[in-house]
Amino acid sequence: MPLTPFHLGPGLFFGVLTLKFFNLWAIIFGSVVMDIEPLILVLIKRCYRCSHHGFFHSILGAIFGSLILAQILWLLREKLNQISLKFKISQSFSFKNLYFSSLFAWLIHIFLDNLTHDDVFLFWPSDFKPFFIGKKIYWFLTFILFLLGIFGFLILFFKIKKEKNVRY
Repeated sequence: MPLTPFHLGPGLFFGVLTLKFFNLWAIIFGSVVMDIEPLILVLIKRCYRCSHHGFFHSILGAIFGSLILAQILWLLREKLNQISLKFKISQSFSFKNLYFSSLFAWLIHIFLDNLTHDDVFLFWPSDFKPFFIGKKIYWFLTFILFLLGIFGFLILFFKIKKEKNVRY
């Protein structure tokens, strides 16, 4: 999929819109953490044309990866909550909330990757790819993710600004 930072776009956008239901930290990290896997595979293989998406770019990988991420975020919950409260963002840090928030973001990421990458298999170990479109939508999709990021940032900015004005 488009470069990893662009995956923050839908994470930030949907995270800001669902603050009452999901944890923003889990959505943001859940949007990008699985791309550590391709980085490691590229560094190990030293081959940029080789397959560099693996287990964590599948639904099964998302389920297990989200468990790991939720555990890490749960251990850091007090510090993350302090940072959130500085920005007037109140949210749940229950393990269940962290897990489903990261899973939601993880699934969005791998679904988007599956649209353009021929080495992403949502239903791994099966190589069934019902949603694959190909490289022809790569830059259009990158642009959409960029716009979602801008909208997400603006919504968050105005929510924080509104909360600061209400409380003072």
